[in-house]
Amino acid sequence: MSLNLEALRRLIEPVTKVAGFEGFVVATSDGLPLVSSITDKDLEEKVAALTAVLSEVGNRASTELGKGEADWITVNAPDGSGIIYIKLGDIGYMAVLFSKDTRLGVLLYTLRDIKKKILESRITP
Repeated sequence: MSLNLEALRRLIEPVTKVAGFEGFVVATSDGLPLVSSITDKDLEEKVAALTAVLSEVGNRASTELGKGEADWITVNAPDGSGIIYIKLGDIGYMAVLFSKDTRLGVLLYTLRDIKKKILESRITP
């Protein structure tokens, strides 16, 4: 069964409307980009690869500490900007880059809603 990337892009679209949103990449668990709003291909590939690595390390740490698999992993920069990594079922992971002005509660709510819709839509491979 193949993955409908256009349907996936439509389901992710709401995150692009969150104030402070800077970009997203959906990547396989191997770090290959599937869908992205980042126009710089080198940056897209770098984010996709780092998404796979950081998500795996974060999930392993959470599991090893008896907390189960992480819902999301947040990396914050000193200036308040950052990246949120979230697992999208069998598809892989999504990384969302955000600015220091982003209201994280709104962003996390939007990401949880997107994840729920993706899992309910059965567009996974």
